[in-house]
Amino acid sequence: MAQQDTIKRQFLIIGFLRKRPASFNEIIDYLQEKEQDTGFNLTISQRTFQRDCNEILSLWNIDISYNKRKNVYEIADEDDNPHIDRIMEAFDMVSVLNQSKKLDNYIYLENRKSKGTEFFNGIVYAIQNNFSVTFTHQSYWHGTKKQRNVVPKAIKESQNRYYLIAWDLDKKDFRNFGLDRISNFTVGNQKHISPKINVEEYYQHTFGIERYHDPVKIVLEFDNDQKEYVKSLPFHSSQKITKETKTTFELELFMHPTNDFVMEILRYGAICEVKEPLELREDVHKRLIEALGKYQK
Repeated sequence: MAQQDTIKRQFLIIGFLRKRPASFNEIIDYLQEKEQDTGFNLTISQRTFQRDCNEILSLWNIDISYNKRKNVYEIADEDDNPHIDRIMEAFDMVSVLNQSKKLDNYIYLENRKSKGTEFFNGIVYAIQNNFSVTFTHQSYWHGTKKQRNVVPKAIKESQNRYYLIAWDLDKKDFRNFGLDRISNFTVGNQKHISPKINVEEYYQHTFGIERYHDPVKIVLEFDNDQKEYVKSLPFHSSQKITKETKTTFELELFMHPTNDFVMEILRYGAICEVKEPLELREDVHKRLIEALGKYQK
């Protein structure tokens, strides 16, 4: 438990100092408060705190420095690294799951199949060494299974699923493969020369993982009671509110209008209207008419 205490304490220190600089006494008061909430042993000495700061710098590249003039500790020039937040989240989940027998009446998790994270190590090893990998991939669209031989480039998360971005040695093109649909995974031992890809640029205008249409300006109108929800969970990084009335507001985005995004629009039903482009508006209208037809008596 002592090692878990240390990890939790360091994550709490990072989170606290991200909000504002604080004195050592303020940090200790915060940790003592959290000790009551979490059940972890978080009380430390000045010497242990300094050791925590050194380990945080070594492990997470977050520099906690002491400002003598203000008598506070602060985080200086932290790189924007979303991985740290995900690690914190995963640690909290593991900690709770370790207590699952005690918490059966409080926490209810979905029953779901593997996301394919067991392939992460093999994929990263292949990327670092330019090795190919082979696997069987099941297509949900065609209901078929095919053997694939690819050179991995990256792993991308989308809508709570993980995808392998790779150069397909047979198709001679970049493809994506859902890791939850992969089996018989094998890493080869032969290096391959393949085109480079900037994954962030390649997928910068996507919702989900598909990008088969050119990106366009999209304008959506929502009922006002959805504003805070839509702001807290954006469709895309390009999202911005461009117009507001007493009852509605308009969002402008620049994205690929793919099937994944159309399905997301349809999820909002009557509280969302596509204003432009016309082609997307007509596509959504057609699907709504087809859906209505299934309920006609």
